[in-house]
Amino acid sequence: MDAGVLVLIALAVLSAALVMGIGLLAFHHFAGSARSFPCAYRSGEHEDWSRGLLHYDTGRLDHYGRGGPFRQPLHKWQRSALDLGIAREENPAAFPWLNAPVIAVPCEYADTRFELALGLEHYTGLRSWLESVPPGWNANVA
Repeated sequence: MDAGVLVLIALAVLSAALVMGIGLLAFHHFAGSARSFPCAYRSGEHEDWSRGLLHYDTGRLDHYGRGGPFRQPLHKWQRSALDLGIAREENPAAFPWLNAPVIAVPCEYADTRFELALGLEHYTGLRSWLESVPPGWNANVA
């Protein structure tokens, strides 16, 4: 082989490794932030769970699928309109990517119902974040 071809192949391999390394580092940084945490999502009670990532934003909760933060969020829920139902414990073996105990909670947003499964500490944080929302524009405040 020509020396120029070998140099081009080596540069291509090095470039690909560099891009993958930077992407992996950025994903781990984003996923490890205090405002992001792993979850499971399903659109209905009889649907399969899908792995995902939830991310707190200023006034909303974003749900990312398997592609993580490098893709557009699959769902964006405004904080003031998201309603969590009564939580129940799930079998942690069904969710190996979540910390046990695993809590599943039915949710409602603009007449759309779905379920989220989270580790207990993330469920507690999400519930607190939602309940601390300031009153809406039509709330009666003394």
